[in-house]
Amino acid sequence: MKLKKSGISSLYAMYLCTFLFLSCGSKGQELTKNVTAEELKELIKTEIVLIDVRTPNEFQNGRIAGAKLINYRDSNFAQEIQKLDKSTPVVVYCAAGGRSTGATKIFQDAGFKTIYNYTGGFSDWLKRGEPIEK
Repeated sequence: MKLKKSGISSLYAMYLCTFLFLSCGSKGQELTKNVTAEELKELIKTEIVLIDVRTPNEFQNGRIAGAKLINYRDSNFAQEIQKLDKSTPVVVYCAAGGRSTGATKIFQDAGFKTIYNYTGGFSDWLKRGEPIEK
């Protein structure tokens, strides 16, 4: 069976594009790991920065002990996270996981090395009866 030269070139180009797409697409996923409440409790015992990305009002009404507020909806969010040490792992949470998921992408773009996303959020933390600060 004889293949035309253009057929081989097209096949090679398709494999190359697929390889590049898959290798680029998985790179960001390696930087962020979704964690459960149990995993978060263990992470809190280590050297991490715990970031609450909810609004100031939500934060004042209660937060996970030791959390630092950086409001995801604030226009200065990207500038505020630049003040953090990018080599220190960060754990991000919000009320239920939506904002923290968006925030992790900004942390990735900013060059943070290790990012954890507590997808259950503060509502899950409360439901489990875990301790909070006010």
